[in-house]
Amino acid sequence: MASITPSPTILVPHLPPKTLVGVDLITFNSTPNFHGIRDLPNGWHFLYTGATQSLSLRSGGWFYVGDISTAEDSDSEAIISTRARGLGAEIVVWKWDTGTETLSPLRAGNDVDQQEAMRHKANLAAVWQSGGLFRYRSRVPLSSLMRGAPNSRARLQDEDDEENEEEGRRDWESLTDRLTPSLLTRVVGNPEIDVDNRPRWMVTSASTAQRDNENIPGIPEPGQGSEKTANVIGEQESEFSFLVIDLKKTWREGAIGRERSEAAQDRSWALGDLVQQISGAGPDGDKARERLGEEQILGELQFTFLMVLTLMNYSCLQQWKRLLHLVLTCQKAIKEREQFINDVLQLLLLQLERCDDIEGGFFDLDGEEGGEFLRKLLMKFRTSLYEVVDEPPALVKYTFEKVATWVKEEYDWELNRGAFVRRGMLQLEDGEEVELEMKHDEDDEMGEYAPVVVDLGEGTAM
Repeated sequence: MASITPSPTILVPHLPPKTLVGVDLITFNSTPNFHGIRDLPNGWHFLYTGATQSLSLRSGGWFYVGDISTAEDSDSEAIISTRARGLGAEIVVWKWDTGTETLSPLRAGNDVDQQEAMRHKANLAAVWQSGGLFRYRSRVPLSSLMRGAPNSRARLQDEDDEENEEEGRRDWESLTDRLTPSLLTRVVGNPEIDVDNRPRWMVTSASTAQRDNENIPGIPEPGQGSEKTANVIGEQESEFSFLVIDLKKTWREGAIGRERSEAAQDRSWALGDLVQQISGAGPDGDKARERLGEEQILGELQFTFLMVLTLMNYSCLQQWKRLLHLVLTCQKAIKEREQFINDVLQLLLLQLERCDDIEGGFFDLDGEEGGEFLRKLLMKFRTSLYEVVDEPPALVKYTFEKVATWVKEEYDWELNRGAFVRRGMLQLEDGEEVELEMKHDEDDEMGEYAPVVVDLGEGTAM
């Protein structure tokens, strides 16, 4: 048998047919001849499975193709063994656990797993030649959507496939470029180490943070009664360690009066405090270290969004919303952290463009509210940008207008409060005219609805 030079490949032997398989933003149902995916590009990847297309527990793992040390922050301590770097062609083997019906790594230090990995790698050429390895795709090829079309149209779609694929890979890279081994370890916990000493961070749709956990009778909280949890949902759960965001207290300890009222409307202090806590930068403002803290926030925005998009994880949806609530209600930070605010808006735009990748729609996971929370946040941010901040940065204005244009075209969201008539006359069918007034939006704290600061004469001698 002719030898082949393997490209980075995922092997998933013994996977039952019709299992839902997802790699990055592509999902499909496995076939009897499906054994894995070849030609993976360098960078972060997320592989997950589920019993059905919807309404089933999904589980998966993050792993990195290439030299993972290049994905770590320069200022972070190395948490990955040097043996996991520079191993040449990468063959990532997963095993199917029939008991939990999930994929799991072949673990380091296990002789049986070591032998199984060697056997599957030795059989790679036969699997390749039998057609059992699917080529990695970042998007569904346009030509596959044109089956049955006239040959001329199908050829045109074939020519667009390469450009469509390149765009999809750029999107995925931009959706994951702030992820680092230290960030995943902070949020998810210590990774599983496979037989090649490569880390994999395992997540399920049932993974949750303590603050988002609902105490359901019979199901213990994360980290408690792990054996009972394993019996209920099929495997042990770890607790997410998200950044702590308290939107009900966004002022410094000891703040009173005007300072407290202003910090409740403009959460720039809370954002700065969070950045300093993450990065360890002092109050004097070490810009280089603060940038590392901002990158952690961006990375968590990426992680939470993708875990909603792939696993439909509820806790990640709540943290994604909390992060956006904090950032998009800042005013001073628009100028003080111009690059960071612009990065958040660029990431949000790309995330919105990929929202439809989830079955049923991304915002439908949030119940009746849907995307209303985001529409209100963007309206409030626009007011801050154009009516509150003096000489707002041109870069932030440019990126925000791209977001505003996109949501207007896709969702018909009008973000300019001035475009709405709050009071006017309406003519009824019988010709009678009545005056109507728009109901006050309880979230509108600008203009005539802004809180009033009253000086009570605190500290005045009697």
